Amino acid sequence: MQIPNLMLPHFQDPDRLNAVTPSDRLPTAIYSQALDHLVIACVDIVLTHQTEIFLAKRNHPPRPSWWILGGRMVAGEAPLAAASRKIREEAALDISSDRLQFIGVYSTCFAHRQQPPQQNGLHSLNITYQVELTAVEKAQLQLSTAEYEWGEWMGGDRICGLLNDQIVMDKALLQVVQDQKALTRSTKV
Repeated sequence: MQIPNLMLPHFQDPDRLNAVTPSDRLPTAIYSQALDHLVIACVDIVLTHQTEIFLAKRNHPPRPSWWILGGRMVAGEAPLAAASRKIREEAALDISSDRLQFIGVYSTCFAHRQQPPQQNGLHSLNITYQVELTAVEKAQLQLSTAEYEWGEWMGGDRICGLLNDQIVMDKALLQVVQDQKALTRSTKV
């Protein structure tokens, strides 16, 4: 039995003007103040190939450790469009949004952030998808050095050995990996 691909519906009033683009940025002081008061929307993407998952070591807060690819959405941007954009920006791959499978939404409250004051942290809701890469796409993946130190393809045992379920954000990543595996099993039945 194949379970239908659940997607997060996105509704946009046709009269809405999307005044910003992904390249637009608030001045740091204003954005820092916003982070103190607002929950930001992000997309995360689990890249898979056969039985492996791609994890990347981020090089700055909020998670200067292992994580999956992703980042902030832009006002007016559909979640699937944001996920395709983040894959393009962070992995140099052009992935059609119709290949993305919805895994879930996760709430993450990080202790630190890249913007000052770093110790104020940030709260994000992460709309999380997975995409199965072809062997060619896996070979073409080029990780953004602006965001990540390096990345590795890993099996489940390696991921479990790398992460510590007593560390909250490791536990969050383990939950995403577990949910991705459950989704994969359910779609193969």
